[in-house]
Amino acid sequence: MEDGSKFEKGRIQVLQQERVYIQKKTFTKWCNSFLEKARLHVDDLFIDLRDGKMLMKLLEIISGENLGRPNKGVLRVQKMENLNRCLMFLSTKVKLENMGAEDIVDGNPRLTLGLIWTIILRFQIQNIVIEVDEESSEKRSAKDALLLWCKRKTAGYRGVQIENFSTSWRNGLGFNALIHAHRPDIIKYTQLQEDDHIANLNNAFRVADEKLGITKLLDAEDVDVPRPDDKSVMTYVAAYYHYFAKMKSEMTGTKRVAKVIGRLLEIEQMQDDYETLVTSLLDWIHNKIHSLKDRNLPNSLGGIQREMTLFKEYRTVEKPPKYRERGNIEAHFFNLQSQLKSSGQRPYSPPEGKLIQDIERAWARLEKAEHDRELALRQELIRQEKLKQLTQKFERKATLRESWLNDMKTVLSDQNFGRSTSQVEAALKKHEAISADIESRKDRFAALSNMAKELFNENYHARDRIREREQQILQKWHELMELLEKKKRALTGFSELLGMFREMESIQVEMKEMEPVLRSEELAKHLVSAEDLLHKHTLVETQLSTIGAHVRALNKGAQPYMKSLHPESRLLQKRLENLNKDYDNVCALCAKRKASLEESRMFYQFLQDSEEEEAWLVEKIRIVRSTDVGKDLQSVTCAASLCQALELEMAAHSKHCDEVCMIGEQLVSNNHHAKKDVTQRISTLRDKLKKLFDLAALRRTRLEDAVESHQYYADSNEAESWMKEKMVLVKSADYGKDESSAKSLLQRHGRVAEEINAFENDIKRLASLATLMTKAASVHNINPESAAKTLAPPTVVESESEEEEEEVEEVVEVPYEYMDEELVWQEVMKEEVVERSLPQVKGMYPYTGQGLQMEKGEVSCLFFNLYD
Repeated sequence: MEDGSKFEKGRIQVLQQERVYIQKKTFTKWCNSFLEKARLHVDDLFIDLRDGKMLMKLLEIISGENLGRPNKGVLRVQKMENLNRCLMFLSTKVKLENMGAEDIVDGNPRLTLGLIWTIILRFQIQNIVIEVDEESSEKRSAKDALLLWCKRKTAGYRGVQIENFSTSWRNGLGFNALIHAHRPDIIKYTQLQEDDHIANLNNAFRVADEKLGITKLLDAEDVDVPRPDDKSVMTYVAAYYHYFAKMKSEMTGTKRVAKVIGRLLEIEQMQDDYETLVTSLLDWIHNKIHSLKDRNLPNSLGGIQREMTLFKEYRTVEKPPKYRERGNIEAHFFNLQSQLKSSGQRPYSPPEGKLIQDIERAWARLEKAEHDRELALRQELIRQEKLKQLTQKFERKATLRESWLNDMKTVLSDQNFGRSTSQVEAALKKHEAISADIESRKDRFAALSNMAKELFNENYHARDRIREREQQILQKWHELMELLEKKKRALTGFSELLGMFREMESIQVEMKEMEPVLRSEELAKHLVSAEDLLHKHTLVETQLSTIGAHVRALNKGAQPYMKSLHPESRLLQKRLENLNKDYDNVCALCAKRKASLEESRMFYQFLQDSEEEEAWLVEKIRIVRSTDVGKDLQSVTCAASLCQALELEMAAHSKHCDEVCMIGEQLVSNNHHAKKDVTQRISTLRDKLKKLFDLAALRRTRLEDAVESHQYYADSNEAESWMKEKMVLVKSADYGKDESSAKSLLQRHGRVAEEINAFENDIKRLASLATLMTKAASVHNINPESAAKTLAPPTVVESESEEEEEEVEEVVEVPYEYMDEELVWQEVMKEEVVERSLPQVKGMYPYTGQGLQMEKGEVSCLFFNLYD
């Protein structure tokens, strides 16, 4: 349903546009049929009527009234004023609704077509009045009258049924029937085919245009449609009505003249002498009128002057005797009538056309023909003088234009553009000035062509020569424009080439300015300085990348000049080679500088990392040197857990230390200037790492031994407590007071003996554990004195020799104090203010890309993440 609705809406819109197009085309032709009298023409109805000038002229021609002089119609206010004057004039003739001047100025198609249709209705259709019936006084007007007239004139014609101004005219027979009804000699209606609509329409339109002079307002393709536009058809049919109505009135006038002449011909009796004189005079008058009405005048000023001389001779020499002859005829006629009256006869009635009145009328026609001849001669004389002046003006202007063309052609033929940029730019500016001067003279040549066209249209006797010279000048003008364009292309090419040279020089200067920076041996003194220098080098690389883009663009832009074998192609190629060479050198310097800066940053990064790792190792060595193993089993277990966590942390840092050492070894392999220091730092770092692992292993062993020791003491104390408890039982002097109590004691003693026997294994275990602990103390050397020496920091020995201490395997139980350290981790938020200088970049060229846009000369700050 939605698709069907959309299709219907689209179809309706297309039909409306087609109807607007047909009405626009028809109304445009209708307007041009009247405006051609004023040598005006409408090309686009919606545009040409906006200024109101065309519309005012159309209304003046149709109505015969003067609407005043229109404004220039350039500004919108002037256009509105012209159109308001037209609408005010129309409002006195017809009622206008919902129509304003602004709608016509804005080119509103619907209201513009409505305005033209209102004018057609008022001045072409409204004044049509047809009587419905001869017996009744009922009349129809406007559209109904025109439709009734069409029905009456086409009644009885084959294939014609006029019911409206739309579908009834589609087959074209209605138009042919209208013409055949009035002029059957120019239409062969019986040969028309009812099914061939296009042929019928074209036949009627062609005959009406060629034979009757009715402008072709419609096209056959616009009428042969399912529903032709009724307004367009009505407009065209109204033209038929006005033409045939005018023809009927002319026939009526001709009949009236014939009737008067018939009455004059009734008088046949005249006297011979009167008839002879009257006939001779009238013949002379008629011949002279015929000669005076001859408008085949000479097409030259000299010929017209000769005709003026002959006309003057006629007035002064030929005409006066005939005037006296006329007076004699009148005197003779009155004398004749006086004689007939005196004799009692009927008054003499001269033959038709030979009365005194006839002579007077003929003489009046002679006077009118003489007056018209004088006016015609004077007008033609004025026209010939105007054409003569126009010809002289044309010749003068043509000579000036021809001379100017020759001069400009000589100027443009100069191909010396100069060898420097300033000279070429000066030549280009000069060429632009010449082009502006030539363009400004375009109207002058158009005016010259208009003068030649006017002379040709006015049928000047030397119009062929004028046309030929105009064509010669226009040909030179076209040659000059081609030469101008050719030189412009050549100058533009040279200008672009010099622009490339100038850009090459600019790029080379910029690269020379970059060379000191890239050749600089300045290296950083610390890591922040190294990163800063590397960041600045990144900016230089960005600038160099931009230069590389320009270099590639120059190489690409130079290819057309190379392929076209331009005169400067060798120089261009040489400069491009130098430019590419310089660019490659700068790129090499840039890469070398970058490698040096990265090596410097790697060195200082190594120093920082090695110092951090060494500090961490020193801190951890201080921790693992601690002799405190805890005062009880719980504290020893906690210390063992901390030692295990430290070992995990050491394993992680071991990888990082290896990475730092690898970086140092890479610096040494690169023959860095501080390789001795690097080597020493690597050795120190590895030694301290090894020492840390050794001390950590020793502390782990001590902690394990401490765990076993504390576990032994706990078990020993428990065994001692158990033995003391059992000792009381076995030392008891109670043997019982009787047999039953003795048996009871005996049974209890048996159970105690069994328990003692069972506890013997625990005692043996503790004994073997004591033996193992004694041996472990000897193996691990963990007696207090040796442990203190092992875990103590290294000291400088001042004596030249040391006495060896004899190792003694001895286990001494010494009371000691144990400090239990508890590690507490706490996160602390600390604000840190870092001040850094931000680098700035100045754009040497316009750049757009990667979300960045810079103009030439623009200064921008570079922001980066402070924690990267």
